Amino acid sequence: MEKKILFLSDFDKTLSLGDVGHILSSKLGISAEKFTQKIEEIVQLGGELAHLITRDPDYAGKVSKDLLYQVGKEVELKKGVTEMMKILSEGIDNYRFCTYIVSAAPKECVEKAVENIFPSDHIYGTTFTYKNGIVQEVERANAGHAKVATLDMLKQKEDVARNAIVYVGDGSSDIHVMLHTKSYNGYTITVSPAPYMGHICRRSVIADNVLAILVPILEDLLKFDREKIRAFFEERGHTILEWNRADTEWLDIA
Repeated sequence: MEKKILFLSDFDKTLSLGDVGHILSSKLGISAEKFTQKIEEIVQLGGELAHLITRDPDYAGKVSKDLLYQVGKEVELKKGVTEMMKILSEGIDNYRFCTYIVSAAPKECVEKAVENIFPSDHIYGTTFTYKNGIVQEVERANAGHAKVATLDMLKQKEDVARNAIVYVGDGSSDIHVMLHTKSYNGYTITVSPAPYMGHICRRSVIADNVLAILVPILEDLLKFDREKIRAFFEERGHTILEWNRADTEWLDIA
């Protein structure tokens, strides 16, 4: 009997090496340091870039749809994105994966970055309203609680059980949706070493190739043992050279 899993992934620093906001800021003549400072001054969990684009005087009225597509062209993806998406779309054993990208980044940036790799109708990013091609307002910021709503919509659309949801992310904009997935007894993976992410995720995977994300899925959901996982990768031309796992204690003692 075929089993269906809803696989949702963040984009910035999960599938990409860098941050869309840094590339956009650079194109507007704004330094990385200044962009980081602006982000830190906004007190919210996700959607900070959308706030800057529509409210900050250094961005507002200067961001066009064409510029967002140009930014997407310059995004560098992590190694293995194309292959991972292909593996998931083909399915593994009797498991079928319904894959989506759910990101706070502008949808145009994500679409262009994964063009010819991932279908645009499976990308849920932040959307804007435009006037003469220039961003005016946020139509929908796909961050924070909005990601939760997107997850629930996709769960209903794909008709999957609550515990058949996998969410992969890396940062603060993923916290709400990860806790929501956890409450469903779903499966959460972080690709960040940040301790606050490790506390709420089932597994933390640190690697320079996103194919590593498949390891906990194969091991915990599909019940592959280590030898079968190694064989799975070797059949696809990849040898696992290092595989270390450790429980880390984060302490601050006065």
